Amino acid sequence: WYRHCGLIPYTQDVDFGLFAEEYDENIRKYFLGNPTVYLWGALGLVNDSLEFRLFTGRYTFDLFWAYREDDHRWCGYQVQRDKYRRILPLLPKLCSCDLFGYRFSIPCSPVDYLNNEYGYDLWKNPLEKNYTWINIAYHSKWDDISWMYAVRLYTSKGELRQDKFAIDWIANHFNYSLKIIPSFLNVVPNQPVTLPPIKN
Repeated sequence: WYRHCGLIPYTQDVDFGLFAEEYDENIRKYFLGNPTVYLWGALGLVNDSLEFRLFTGRYTFDLFWAYREDDHRWCGYQVQRDKYRRILPLLPKLCSCDLFGYRFSIPCSPVDYLNNEYGYDLWKNPLEKNYTWINIAYHSKWDDISWMYAVRLYTSKGELRQDKFAIDWIANHFNYSLKIIPSFLNVVPNQPVTLPPIKN
């Protein structure tokens, strides 16, 4: 938006962020089965690397939850079972902008923020493909128990998917024979968890 004075013309993906401490289960419920933009995937756990993937039927919106840690925030990004953290500077205050008639909160110094995100002045000549953030780094892997609860896919009607595609998303990177996805929603349950049988 800052560079193009509008939406980036060669992308079909839009990223948004919210503070993790402001997570409210009503947000997830609002997007489940929403006829305009629905939640098709919730990745991560509520207290670790949570990301909502929303879909309109044409465009994807990624909603990242930013966690406070010391002098920065971070949001999670997962590739299979690998967890990455994207480091974000703390913003002492936010300013507002008008984007196509809608008001958004943005950094008061967008150039400083973009330099931190892309590299000094590199945001002026964006890569259309194979873009890599400079402020992202590998953190860890999901352990077996957490991995069972870190991926939830939904239908456009808001129902938890239990089809082969959804099960394979977890099972292909899992040491156990997963046949059904537990109903817990992106949280590890308080009671002890029994893992499925080990794969043959």
